[in-house]
Amino acid sequence: MEMKLSGDANMFVAPRKLYLTIFLISFLGYMFFNQAIPITDPVESNYALTAKEMVLSADWVSPRIYGNVWFDKPVFFYWLTAMAFQLFGFSEWAARLVPAFFAAVGLVMLYWFTMKTTKPTVALLAVVIMGTSFEYIILAKLVITDMVFFVFNCTALVFFYLGYVNRAQAGCWYLAMYAGVALAVLTKGPVGALLPGLVVLLFIGVQRDWVQVKALFTPAGIFLFAALTLPWYGAMYALHGTEFIDTFFGVHNYLRATVSEHPKDNVSYYYLGVFVLSMLPWSALTIKAVLQGWQDRRSQASPLPVFLFLWIAAYFGFYSLMATKYLTYTFPILFPLAMLTAVQLERMLARNEAAAILRWAGIPVVLLLLVYMLAAYRYLAGWEFGLTAVCLSLLLLFSVWTAKNKGAAGVFKLLCLCQLGSYIILSLFIFPAIAATRSGKDMADSMSALGEKKIGMYQFYSTSAVFYSGHTAVKLTPAAAASSRQPEALDWSSKYTMPSQGLPEFLGQPQPAASLIIVQDKQKDPFLLEAANFDYQLLTSSGGVSYYSIIKQQCR
Repeated sequence: MEMKLSGDANMFVAPRKLYLTIFLISFLGYMFFNQAIPITDPVESNYALTAKEMVLSADWVSPRIYGNVWFDKPVFFYWLTAMAFQLFGFSEWAARLVPAFFAAVGLVMLYWFTMKTTKPTVALLAVVIMGTSFEYIILAKLVITDMVFFVFNCTALVFFYLGYVNRAQAGCWYLAMYAGVALAVLTKGPVGALLPGLVVLLFIGVQRDWVQVKALFTPAGIFLFAALTLPWYGAMYALHGTEFIDTFFGVHNYLRATVSEHPKDNVSYYYLGVFVLSMLPWSALTIKAVLQGWQDRRSQASPLPVFLFLWIAAYFGFYSLMATKYLTYTFPILFPLAMLTAVQLERMLARNEAAAILRWAGIPVVLLLLVYMLAAYRYLAGWEFGLTAVCLSLLLLFSVWTAKNKGAAGVFKLLCLCQLGSYIILSLFIFPAIAATRSGKDMADSMSALGEKKIGMYQFYSTSAVFYSGHTAVKLTPAAAASSRQPEALDWSSKYTMPSQGLPEFLGQPQPAASLIIVQDKQKDPFLLEAANFDYQLLTSSGGVSYYSIIKQQCR
């Protein structure tokens, strides 16, 4: 593995048009057909609704949801999404603008950094690998903080490394590093500083270059970090006091690290599975690249391979030790993984190893196309399923047929063409269909059509229905559960701030003549049993959900 860096970080200078081309192609690609993908529950809708309420309330300091202050994440992602809403209205397209934009920025940054540290061919291959990897494609469309956090985390580490290997210009690079760390902290909290700091300290320790620790802590950098982060954190403490400290730092940071929110996911091999999924269809090639790179690391004059491996190990190890595990936590390791994979792929292309590329990347591409067919069968019906199945089948047959007698470069181009074709099919048909099963958009239409009544959702909650309808519903819990629950100082239930009542309490309050209660089919029997003392009328049913109008009567 050859990864050499000269003393001049500008040894490769790419035309500005090339950076602009990478940005525009990726941005427009990730935005493709986003207007057809509804906002989903339970995660996307929280961010979308909070940004919507930020616009409607004109409160740009305290994020709110259901009218309550929301301490789940810092403010930066909400600012970006709220600005998109202000410019383009409350729509799916506007909500997905921010992740797509930052995904394009992430690819430009990857190309720029890889150009500076390796060579142009490797840089372009790294962009293709990361930009077409499964997790990157998904997070470029999801309305969550992870793509924005990814860019700022990677920015901090990239600027640190450039400062480390260019001592004459280290001050400027380290200052830019502090800006990246600060924006990461404003996006996702203390982990935005903790993880880049862990990578930096591990790298300096391995290099035994402790003098760089002192060089890192510059007054200008510390001042810049404080100037970017303290205004919002200070304002939140001034406005909300210990409630902000207890909830934001206690529940959403300390509790997340010590008590699993999803205990079934708290297994040692969790992120190994995530890694395989995230890098598809390049996962096998990435494993080969990582193993080869680890073997070659000692023969390299550049410290870059060591830096990339420590980056991967720090994020992977840190999150493996945390009690709460999420699919997106290790997302920032895609940056170094793409670089390592690109180096390996460039070597295989130079040797014209077409058979090896087919074995390590071609087979996963074919398997992925088959998985997409299964997804189409599961989520589509009628002509949409037929058209999707035909397109995927033709793409699969075309790929297998044309791969014969092609050189390594031709095989790789064919695999990229398959990825592009499958992405278009996913965006047109499969992504919207999957999102529709996890969204309350249709429910919101029914809520609005049935009139502005007092609305309850029985033993479930759809935040996306609130986002689309503009009507805040009450989550209805069984009477026994509502009376027995005892709040704790640090408890995962405290992260949910939607209005919540027991059904008798909900119906016992002063109300309009009728209340609308939405019940999922799987909860029909418990609901009808609990509502036996009230007159109810089934208004309509659709999509596995029933809508009841209930008028309070004398107990029977």
